[in-house]
Amino acid sequence: MVQLSPPTDPGVITLSAIPALVSALRELGDRPAVVVGDRAISGLGLLVGVAPQGGLPQALAERIAALAVRPSAETAPVERRLRHWAGILGPPPIRHTVLYPATELGIELALATLLAGGTVICDDPEQPPDELPARLEQSGTTHLSLPSDLLWRLSRLPSLQERDLTALRRVLHIGPEPSQDDVYAAMDALGAVIAHVRQPQTAAEVADATLRAVMGIAADDAWKQAIGVTADHARLFVERLDNAALTTMLRTLQQAGVLDDPARGHTLAEILEAVRVSAEHRPLVERWLHALVRHQLITRRGGRFQGCPPVDGVAAGEAWDRAATAWTGQLGPAAVIDHLRRCADRLPGMLSGGQHTTPRPPGETLRAVDTLARRTVTGRYLGSALGTAVRHIAASPQSPRPLRVLELGAGTGATTEAITDTLAACGAGAGVDYLCTDRSALLLGLARARLRRHPWLRFGLLDPYHGPSTSAAGPFDVVVSTGVLSGAPDAEATARRLAGLAPGGWLLAVEPTREHLELLLSRVFLAPMPAGDGRPASSQRWLDALTAAGLGAVLTLPGEAHPLTPLGHQLFATRLP
Repeated sequence: MVQLSPPTDPGVITLSAIPALVSALRELGDRPAVVVGDRAISGLGLLVGVAPQGGLPQALAERIAALAVRPSAETAPVERRLRHWAGILGPPPIRHTVLYPATELGIELALATLLAGGTVICDDPEQPPDELPARLEQSGTTHLSLPSDLLWRLSRLPSLQERDLTALRRVLHIGPEPSQDDVYAAMDALGAVIAHVRQPQTAAEVADATLRAVMGIAADDAWKQAIGVTADHARLFVERLDNAALTTMLRTLQQAGVLDDPARGHTLAEILEAVRVSAEHRPLVERWLHALVRHQLITRRGGRFQGCPPVDGVAAGEAWDRAATAWTGQLGPAAVIDHLRRCADRLPGMLSGGQHTTPRPPGETLRAVDTLARRTVTGRYLGSALGTAVRHIAASPQSPRPLRVLELGAGTGATTEAITDTLAACGAGAGVDYLCTDRSALLLGLARARLRRHPWLRFGLLDPYHGPSTSAAGPFDVVVSTGVLSGAPDAEATARRLAGLAPGGWLLAVEPTREHLELLLSRVFLAPMPAGDGRPASSQRWLDALTAAGLGAVLTLPGEAHPLTPLGHQLFATRLP
């Protein structure tokens, strides 16, 4: 058996002025080029636009009618593909019965037959198999192309032996890898060379293969950012950081005279009143209480929270010391832990609103947010992966217009910088239309200031949950988002909205995959934390949301076995339908 693969030249056939094919049709002249039932269309007829209705014959005629649209220099890859198939068919005479639907492969096989000076006999692949032998004999078929499962049924028909198929020289069957028994049965029954053509990839399969290739390259480029970090190291740090954050929450509440006696319970209202929590921070303190209950530092009985023995300042300081020891160096700069400790010291005044005199977040907090995104091991890894992924997407064949990228939740622009600097370094920036957005005018202004060196960047305010539709500015080829699903009131609905922004394109979403308790401390120094829907963040949660939105395969970086994964952030990459 001969094993064949479709030619590797990229692109879908959109025929134009291919001189060799035009010449072949002219040479056929008035002789039959395409036969459909009792009707024959000559080579000249195809050139002047004669087209039967329906299926492969019509698709073939429509392709030929589109000749001379492009110069021959642009269609050289198409001609190479057709010559590939013509070489497989061999020398004339060729009367090629094509029992294959009007797919790109079916059209290519028919066009290659015409290029080789043969005649295409278009027949119905859905007809009963027991009718085929007589039709093949009557047409004098020399070549036969059909789906593999139809060939196996045909070759086992008893009536096949009653027909004279001595003209048949070559059979091309299209489908999955065949068994030897099927191949031998077909060779014995038809007396022809049997050649297997691998089933062409569907659009979904091509998209999936491209997704895996691009994300594989991104992972290869980003791996160096995690050198020296082990999963045990990452897990130890997370455990110590969570302990420091929980200890700080508990001590902050106990300093107000609540939750410091296991025998005494407090309602939520009593706790909020004792701590003098301002209205904007009440949801945050409620999350503190739920976290303390979940981690068993306090208990809840009915509507009352039961406390524990008082936590002193020494114990809280030691918890932060242990977290800093596990963090500083390989995981990130000391400035991150130092900032969290300063936040912990100032929490009582901030919760009451006494120190919150301006809506503008302090510069120190913004610098810490920026440091987390750029200088930590996770920030560097994800920035590298995103930059590489968008660079390779931009380098892949696109339409004549620029690649259109929408970034949601850009914040201070750290992720934007990682992507755009990578694009600029390879000279691809000018060919990209990049729209950087955030819900906060302040943060967007900071991003604009830091990225003014890229004049091709655009900026705009956009709420990914309740803002106006971006359909007027889109659709986009790539959507990059940071924390959009985790902050959503309805993650599944938000995933569907993201999918609608880039039909046929890419979604690259960075999301937390664990509860970052330290953010429940530092968030009080920024705008109020998005409410979300109260469900814990996890990798599986976001995979489920993206699947529910009707998206295809979703790949994650870093992967589940990667040493950085315990730190709790992943990039979710998928192709959109």
